[in-house]
Amino acid sequence: MSGAVSQALRKLKVAEVSAKIFGNTFNPTGERTGNYILRQNFRGEHMVRYYPSQLDRNLVKVPRLSRLVGEKLYDPNEIDRLNVLDKRRARGKGAPKKGEGKRASMSKKKK
Repeated sequence: MSGAVSQALRKLKVAEVSAKIFGNTFNPTGERTGNYILRQNFRGEHMVRYYPSQLDRNLVKVPRLSRLVGEKLYDPNEIDRLNVLDKRRARGKGAPKKGEGKRASMSKKKK
């Protein structure tokens, strides 16, 4: 029996030495340590790039901001969008006015 115990101790010592050599953690009891979380890549920079900055969020509110400041601030994306809408309306492809849509015309036909 003592031979089996000494062999188990040798295996533990070999595992400990190999863990030191290869830079692994030595955990003979098998407890949860959380090392798998510490080994993962840091996600902070990616998260910062995903969410827009405060300045970008304020640029979305340009019309409201211009009213507060009292001067005209121009958003180039909004100007482009309005130009496209004007071109569509000129061709007759724009959205109908309120109360002139499909549902309103259907109810007029029934009467």
